[in-house]
Amino acid sequence: MNDFSSHIKLSSPHTKLLSLPARNSGNAARTTVCNLRRSLAFLLLLVCTLSASAQVIRITGRVLSREKGEPLIGVTVVDPSTDRLLATTDADGRFALNARANGSLRFSMVGTEPVTEKIKNRKYIEIRMDEKSTLLDEATVTAKSLKKEVIIEQTDIEIKGNTFYVRTRVQIPKSKFGHDTRLVVQPIINNHTRKELQLMPPLVYDAKEYHRTQNRMYDYDMESQDPLAKYVLVQSDSTQTIENGKYIIPYNDSIYTEHVNDDFTCDIQWVIEDYTKLCFIDSCTIARGTINPLRLLDYSLEGKDITDESLFPKAQPQLREDRDDIKLHFRIGKSKLDLNEGNNQAEISKLSAKMKNIATDPNSELRAFTILGTASPDGRYASNLKLANARMESALGEILRYVRPSDRARMEVTSTARVAEWSEVVALLRRDSLVEEAEAMEAIIRQHGNIDAQSSAMKKLPFYTSLLLEKYLPELRKVEYVLNYSVFRKLTVDEIRELYRSDYRQLSQDEYFRLYREETDEQKREEIILHALEVSPRFMLAANDLQVIKMNRKQPDSNLLAPFVGKNAPQEVNMNHIIALLDDGMYSDADTLTAYLASDSEDALLVKAISNALNGHYEEAYPFIEKTGPFNTTVLLLAMKRNDEAWQLAQTLDDAVAETHYVRAICLNRLEKPIEAYAELKRALTMKPELEQTARIDGDVNGLLNEKQEEK
Repeated sequence: MNDFSSHIKLSSPHTKLLSLPARNSGNAARTTVCNLRRSLAFLLLLVCTLSASAQVIRITGRVLSREKGEPLIGVTVVDPSTDRLLATTDADGRFALNARANGSLRFSMVGTEPVTEKIKNRKYIEIRMDEKSTLLDEATVTAKSLKKEVIIEQTDIEIKGNTFYVRTRVQIPKSKFGHDTRLVVQPIINNHTRKELQLMPPLVYDAKEYHRTQNRMYDYDMESQDPLAKYVLVQSDSTQTIENGKYIIPYNDSIYTEHVNDDFTCDIQWVIEDYTKLCFIDSCTIARGTINPLRLLDYSLEGKDITDESLFPKAQPQLREDRDDIKLHFRIGKSKLDLNEGNNQAEISKLSAKMKNIATDPNSELRAFTILGTASPDGRYASNLKLANARMESALGEILRYVRPSDRARMEVTSTARVAEWSEVVALLRRDSLVEEAEAMEAIIRQHGNIDAQSSAMKKLPFYTSLLLEKYLPELRKVEYVLNYSVFRKLTVDEIRELYRSDYRQLSQDEYFRLYREETDEQKREEIILHALEVSPRFMLAANDLQVIKMNRKQPDSNLLAPFVGKNAPQEVNMNHIIALLDDGMYSDADTLTAYLASDSEDALLVKAISNALNGHYEEAYPFIEKTGPFNTTVLLLAMKRNDEAWQLAQTLDDAVAETHYVRAICLNRLEKPIEAYAELKRALTMKPELEQTARIDGDVNGLLNEKQEEK
């Protein structure tokens, strides 16, 4: 008991509770023992509670926008009891830190409402933050005590390919950066076009004494416990210089960024802390726009259709039920077929050709043959019907000469003879607008129900001989046949179009290909291709043809051909995808694919040269870019920072072109002639006002726009 009491160093009241009398007996002794047990239990609970409250635990978590559910990057996580910076959220909004289990965390970021959250022994915490309506680039930074003393120098965002380079220096008065101090500088690439942020690697600068103390606090295991440990630079002569009583600490790093033609700024959040608290925290913008003169590179690359017909989809014959027919005419009262009558010879020739095609096509099969003999209604009905049968037999004998015996054996042949009715003659008259004559004939038909009686009455009409007998009755004296056959064949475009209208999902790739390549209306053609890709997402030819349409209207899609490109892809597919990537500012991806382009093609050489230039391979690109003209050469010289040469060449460019004055403004601004540069920029924007949109994101000249605004 004495050992236990001395170990926990209890105060005197508790010591009395633990002291036992030298002599005890009966109930008094039992009461004392019970009290002792209760006291021990209380003390053990107290010790455990104190231990838990002081326990340091590992906490991970994520910070999201409450409104959009998107991760927030660059959020600072601070211990509010000490104002100590514990972590900063990464590109996925995640953080990891060590803190006391019963403590709290404060989350803050420019453009959001701060949040304080109790830990409550949780090892994972998700925070939702409300975004303010003010954008980061519009935020007004309030003055603080170090605002004018700590300076992060203005700089530029330089671009090579898809890599953004930021180089700056931090100036801190020696009196404000003591031996117990840490500086954290967090650059943030802010894409205003897409409302996206990217954290660059931070600069963490530790004073020597601060670093030693931190190392001891983390039991010499900073790498696993301090989330900023891998970024730490320790104060030394090699990591700083001293000018005018200030430490000058350099920052030089880079980050991969897509869509380099967007509107960017580089914003900085920085803090100075000591062992227990944040001493200062502030933010500023150190770069507006990007240095990328190659955004002005003048080139026009057209989309390429695939020309290798071996890549075209193969036609799949479809089983079709088809039919054909001819009409043979006979002279009045004659049953024998006269090939010299009317179009009989042409019709028989048509039949012969059709039969020959069916006979020689292994995919065709005759199914049925139907023949119909018709006589005109003039005369007696029985005689006319007999004549119709005779004509049909004559025609059938002529027609069946062209059918192979093997086909005739399998073919179903049916025949019918009939006499036309006088109502059919009436229809012919009405067709030719002979209304009075038609009405006279209709009166006879209504009056006489028997066809023979009708025929006798019709002969008394004044126009019977001149009109009916000579013109209309011969049209009814004929033999017609209908030939039905099955065939496996390619559908015609009209048939495909009909299928497409009824249900576009029925079409094969070949049918889609033939349909949209026959379509002359570009909007309809695009609609057909989109349906083709909906049905067959791996239809490379359709995807390439769609990309060509988009490229022709200057809207290439950098995702469209991504599934198809590579070593074994057609040249046109790789070419079109590279051009789309370059247009979208995804230069590094384009550079990777240029290895697949044939080196003997002029178009391929141009694309490679442009890709080399935009990816920073200036020396490789220069010989070919120089051939495209002095304007592009000037732009490339600016990218190479050969500013004097660029200025000399820029003076030879066409004065009537707005872009000439724009590149001259860049040259003059780089040569530290801002007045002349402003005059050239003003002239460029007067000639072509839409260039102002480019100028606002161009770090080479956007500073001149302030002068333009003041002039207004």
